[in-house]
Amino acid sequence: MKMRLVFLLLTLVVLVAARPKAGPKQKCKSGPVDLVFLIDSSRSVRPHEFETMRKFMIDILSTLDIGLNATRVGVVQYSSQVRTEFSLKAHAKLDTMVKGINEIIPLAQGTMTGLAIKFVMDTAFVAEEGDRPKVPNVVVIVTDGRPQDRVAEVAIEAREKGIEIFAVGVARADMASLRAMASPPFEDHVFLVESFDLIHQFGLQFQDKLCGVDLCVESKHGCEQICESSPGSFHCLCLPGYSLNEDGKTCAAIDLCAEGKHDCEQICNASPGVFTCDCSAGYKLNDDKKSCTMIDFCSFGNHSCDHECVSVLNGYHCRCQEGHRLLENGKTCQAIDLCAEGKHDCEQICNSAPGVFTCDCNAGYTLNDDKKTCTPIDLCAEGKHDCEQICISAPGVFTCDCNAGYTLNDDKKACTPIDLCAEGKHDCEQICISAPGVFTCDCNTGYTLNDDKKACTPIDLCAEGKHDCEQICISAPGVFSCDCNAGYTLNDDKKACTPIDLCAEGKHDCEQICISAPGVFTCDCNTGYTLNDDKKACTPIDLCAEGKHDCEQICISAPGVFTCDCNKGFKLNKDKKTCTDMDMCNTVKHGCEHQCVNTPGSFYCICPEGQLLQEDGKSCGTCKSANIDLVLLIDGSKSVRPQNFELVKKFVNQVVDSLDVSAHGTRVGFVQYSSRVRTEFPLNMYHTAAEIKAAVMKVDYMEKGTMTGLALKHMLENSFSESEGARPLDRNIPRIGLVFTDGRSQDDITEFAKKAKEAGITMYAVGVGKAVEDELREIASEPTEKHFYYTTDFSAISTIAENLKLNICPAESQGEIEVKDPCACESLVEFQQATMSSLEQLTQKLSAMTARLEQLENQLLSKK
Repeated sequence: MKMRLVFLLLTLVVLVAARPKAGPKQKCKSGPVDLVFLIDSSRSVRPHEFETMRKFMIDILSTLDIGLNATRVGVVQYSSQVRTEFSLKAHAKLDTMVKGINEIIPLAQGTMTGLAIKFVMDTAFVAEEGDRPKVPNVVVIVTDGRPQDRVAEVAIEAREKGIEIFAVGVARADMASLRAMASPPFEDHVFLVESFDLIHQFGLQFQDKLCGVDLCVESKHGCEQICESSPGSFHCLCLPGYSLNEDGKTCAAIDLCAEGKHDCEQICNASPGVFTCDCSAGYKLNDDKKSCTMIDFCSFGNHSCDHECVSVLNGYHCRCQEGHRLLENGKTCQAIDLCAEGKHDCEQICNSAPGVFTCDCNAGYTLNDDKKTCTPIDLCAEGKHDCEQICISAPGVFTCDCNAGYTLNDDKKACTPIDLCAEGKHDCEQICISAPGVFTCDCNTGYTLNDDKKACTPIDLCAEGKHDCEQICISAPGVFSCDCNAGYTLNDDKKACTPIDLCAEGKHDCEQICISAPGVFTCDCNTGYTLNDDKKACTPIDLCAEGKHDCEQICISAPGVFTCDCNKGFKLNKDKKTCTDMDMCNTVKHGCEHQCVNTPGSFYCICPEGQLLQEDGKSCGTCKSANIDLVLLIDGSKSVRPQNFELVKKFVNQVVDSLDVSAHGTRVGFVQYSSRVRTEFPLNMYHTAAEIKAAVMKVDYMEKGTMTGLALKHMLENSFSESEGARPLDRNIPRIGLVFTDGRSQDDITEFAKKAKEAGITMYAVGVGKAVEDELREIASEPTEKHFYYTTDFSAISTIAENLKLNICPAESQGEIEVKDPCACESLVEFQQATMSSLEQLTQKLSAMTARLEQLENQLLSKK
């Protein structure tokens, strides 16, 4: 321990001896250096040893040119933790630096040297802590033991960043660790304090590193204020508050006030590089040394104001509270009594307060809205009384009275009417009607009051003619009732009479015509009929059977009349009796596309073999709906299942097989929907049934939800658009939509089902399984029975496809009856014969009805 102390003391001597011999206080004039002492304060360093280390640092600092523009020094101590005692920028003078070293308290823990080097590298040598750019960084590590962590890697990192490391070991220090820390060459940077020679060598090497030729001392530098040396050169600096002029040598004082670089509120006093603030007269400088506050003379407490003291610039004055006036002495306040001074306009009572007043009213009065005048309180007018009839008011009070014919009760509030009738104080014959204090006489119903206003006489309305009976009046006092003569009945109004019409009431047994008289009837027959001997039944007159006609071929009889007709192939002439044969194919524009076939009195069109007659009865095609635009809306929801979806595609192809598909014939579009809608192919994509069927089989199953309403909307707005192949409406090509679904729609279908039909689209609805019948019927066109199909099982949908042909192609059958060629001769003959027979029957019925109507008309005319 003594050896260590001797080393530290002798180091100072060596360093001082190594300096030039200009004098005992000569400083090392080096260029700028940033020097950090990293001192070991671990538990092994005894207190007196730490004091020796403290003195060692102070002695070295005494030989250096300390200053912010010269050598900057920082001190960091470490043990198990690291702590900065002061940074490079903390001290500009030696004496404050020495004071900081003397105030260091040892940490007295472990020896984490690697951690300490890392700390110095990352924290001490940074601009925020005073590190200067392009100024050498030097670390002097003083330790007395082996590090407890790794130092080699972190020391290499520090040296690579340009930090020069001196490692000074004392006594128990490990040489290998010192060499791992220090910068090369080791002979100049590693010192183990064991002998004087090593101390001397360390002192010389350290001094040589920091000191060299000082041009500021040994040359005429010409700096006006400060010369700062650097190895082989120098530059001029200025004292704080001055700036270096353009000549690089002279300095000019910085006037911050003149440059406006101050924040004084009122007065700025300048000195080189700094300024101080001051205030104008009557103001004082605030604690921030910048702003000013007016001097509050009231705060001195010697104003003697009665109420308030108001400070003004360079003085004060007194002020009174509201409602008071300041007396002539300028300090005393007196309350203002406006009531006593008569300075008010109260009608009755004035209540005073300092400087103000309020008005009030005497008992029985209330203060008006103007808060000055008074109005007597009228309890009667305000309804604040309990008089039954009359309230007599006085200010704030009231008394009760009664109307004429009433008497005031004992409670002085309620009234009782005087009832002369109840008291028997009247002379009425029948009825006495009482009113308070008076009476009037009246009579019972059916009587009238005599002129004496007391006696009564019964009223005979029938005798007075005061009735409205049509036939008989029956009198009672003051009332009457009506009756009717024989053969008449009294109406619901109990006044008029109606003859009893036995015919209208059905109370007769006439077969045809009933002729009514009041209470009786006679029978007659319609034209063309004759009345039987029972005077009730009728027999029709058959002119055809009696031979009373002149028809050439057919006589059609109706009661009492006849009409003529002709056999098949003949037409009735203008005389309505004779007949002429006719050839319709040669005499009219029949319009048959292929061939017209004449029949007696008519014709029909036929088509070549392999084609069918269309709905217009004239044109030919393979199907009666050959030219249509058909869009198939197919449900591809999750509930359909993949295997069933394949059946649905076969169903679609069955429908396609029944159609005449071509660019100018039928067009087919396919739309699949689930939670969304997808056009599989539009109307204008394929022009043959084979192409369509192949495309259908390639359709991928969508799965997910059932948005039928969304699909209908898509069909209406997109699928039947001309851009997707729908032909213009003016071409009258039928538009057909076929919806196939297996369940309830998850959205509303009403709007677009209705709009589709309103747009002229014929809608078919096909449901399977859990499909909702109400929804299918809502989608389907009228008549619903021809446009709505349902089956419980997917396996049965092929049957629906066959049935669909009846509506799309009526010429096809369900397979239950023989399929005949409608163009074959036999079929045409059967059709013609059936048609003619039906027409003949209808004609006969029409003639009979016409004749019957004529008879009825004649009978009605004869009766009139």
